[in-house]
Amino acid sequence: MRLYGYELLFRTGTSDSFAGDVEDATSQTIDSCLSMISCSSPTNLFVNCTREALVNQTVMLLPSSTVVLEILETVTADAEVVKACKKLKRSGFRLALDDFSPHEDNRELVKIADYIKVDFRASGPAARREIYDMCRDSKPIFLAEKVETLSEVEAAQAEGNTLFQGYYYARPEIIAEAQISASKSAYLQLFAGLAEPSLDLKKIERLLLIEPSLCFRLLRLANSAAHGSRFRISTIQAALLAVGEDAFRKLVTVVLATMPSNGTVDRDVEQALQRALFCESLAFVLDESPAELYMLGMLSMMDRMLNVPMKQLVDLISVNSRIQEALLGCADGMGRALNLCRYHENGGACKRLPSEDVLLSDNASNYFEALLAAGGILRSLHA
Repeated sequence: MRLYGYELLFRTGTSDSFAGDVEDATSQTIDSCLSMISCSSPTNLFVNCTREALVNQTVMLLPSSTVVLEILETVTADAEVVKACKKLKRSGFRLALDDFSPHEDNRELVKIADYIKVDFRASGPAARREIYDMCRDSKPIFLAEKVETLSEVEAAQAEGNTLFQGYYYARPEIIAEAQISASKSAYLQLFAGLAEPSLDLKKIERLLLIEPSLCFRLLRLANSAAHGSRFRISTIQAALLAVGEDAFRKLVTVVLATMPSNGTVDRDVEQALQRALFCESLAFVLDESPAELYMLGMLSMMDRMLNVPMKQLVDLISVNSRIQEALLGCADGMGRALNLCRYHENGGACKRLPSEDVLLSDNASNYFEALLAAGGILRSLHA
């Protein structure tokens, strides 16, 4: 009766039933793990994986410390799949075999599986004994799924299952949460750049700097990759280097596959870009890093775009302490740039900004130029 983890299920709407393409469902679930605040918990997350997600290693984008990869019963355990699963195990992932059947073809996966999920709706006592006998040597954790009554839970426990999942405990709940919109044109340009044998990092960085959706995901991925390091990644260039070409290609591919095609400019995206460009323009006079000021402006809109408190976002992406302080309201240091930006956005009114700030008379043109530049960039993407 203690919570061990959650299984993330894909749903196209409010109905608690699956409909759609399984590959698309896996891509959207992976993307949700990177973009939704609800998926940032340290609790174990079980994620269904198709053959393509395993073989192409797109699941490597997920944090191996918390994610358990569920290999669907429809995945054939051929040599390519087994090789991919062994690589994922070496990278720190745990594997679960979903709706397991004791076929000889599954023996290689049984050897490396951490969890075997035993379906109590689809198997009787004799069939389950076959499962336990086949897995005895590898000693996985048995997880009884689809248990709906106390007697089924007790029977599962008596048979050696130590984890339990089913309606007896809880029914699935829909996670409804705002996600960051994305510019399809920017992603398509990124996708084209990723097709090159060697990434043009300068070009990729330029495209990233106008897409807050991907900036957010990249920072999460980079800081996850740097987990345990005493340095926090706060710039796009550092994030690209930390993540590496292969993981970044997978990230863009997954996000592009899940993105709606509406061809419109999101007002919050536009404002995030305006803030980023304006804050960056103050780097010289504030003696701050242009890249970090740009990131500060971009991230300052994320609380509104995701409809979650800024404190929660700051904890999630783990930027350095000076950016954190500015995002949380500090008016000194880098926060000065953000307050100047708000001053101009509000037509010359900002409670936190001292009216005697010497920069006021000098940066109005910077703000105007940031508005023009942001508009030009977004128009070119949607031309």
